[in-house]
Amino acid sequence: MSIKTKVAVIVPKKDLAATTIWKMLEDMSYFRESGNTFDNNIVFEFENAPNDIKLIHSNKDGVESNHLDNYVDAELYIFASRHRAASGTPALLIHPTGNWSKITLGGREKQLAHTSGWVLKEGLTFLQEKKDEYNLEDFKVDLEVTHHGPTELKTPLIFMELGSSEQFWKNEAAASAVGEAIIKTAKAFTKESSFSGEYFVGLGGNHYAYRFHKYVKETEHAFMSHMAAKHTLDDLTKEMLLQAFEKTIEDPKAALIDKKGARSEQRKHAISLLESIDKEYVLV
Repeated sequence: MSIKTKVAVIVPKKDLAATTIWKMLEDMSYFRESGNTFDNNIVFEFENAPNDIKLIHSNKDGVESNHLDNYVDAELYIFASRHRAASGTPALLIHPTGNWSKITLGGREKQLAHTSGWVLKEGLTFLQEKKDEYNLEDFKVDLEVTHHGPTELKTPLIFMELGSSEQFWKNEAAASAVGEAIIKTAKAFTKESSFSGEYFVGLGGNHYAYRFHKYVKETEHAFMSHMAAKHTLDDLTKEMLLQAFEKTIEDPKAALIDKKGARSEQRKHAISLLESIDKEYVLV
């Protein structure tokens, strides 16, 4: 029997940050036990909307959770996750998943996951709101480009993360901020019907999509979906670009190109590919 819900919040048991996020949500009594299990773990349901939001513990790491669709009937997955960076910078982050070329961590080569630009912006907004509410002055809020798995799920998904080292994965205030942002994002998704706005695929820039983050923050009805960093643009193909558009549930009509975050030949190549699939572009 499949677990039916609008939003499934996924908490990988191997993930220390996700486990801390779950501990804080459990302490806040947002969830109660449901009658279902997954991976031999109790499935929890949101107290105020038990049919709309469920929380699922997975025995697999988030990037390897390609088995979810076999047992879960959902419209959206939100993964609670750790973020690791050599800098160790404390951060609250959000991003879609996929591999533009070679596998970075989980998933398949040259495969992007299904995602939602609307959910990415809502989640980003709520992470900033909760950062301020919890006075997490040392933490950055970042929108990351598309990277890592899972890539094979048919259900749209995003990752919402706590970074960037073990010290912060155990930080209860930061975990509360991410957990509450996840809940607010899930609730907003269950209540939204139009998903109207301008949706874009992003091309260029570094891993932390500064220019795209700035654009959606300053432009009320703009939303970002899949984003390809500068280092992936040399290998960009028409097929991958089509995936980025087609696997965004809101059907973007154009791409944003980070003009300072791409070399001239990369911009020309990207524009040529966009024109070949009848998509517009904006240089930012």
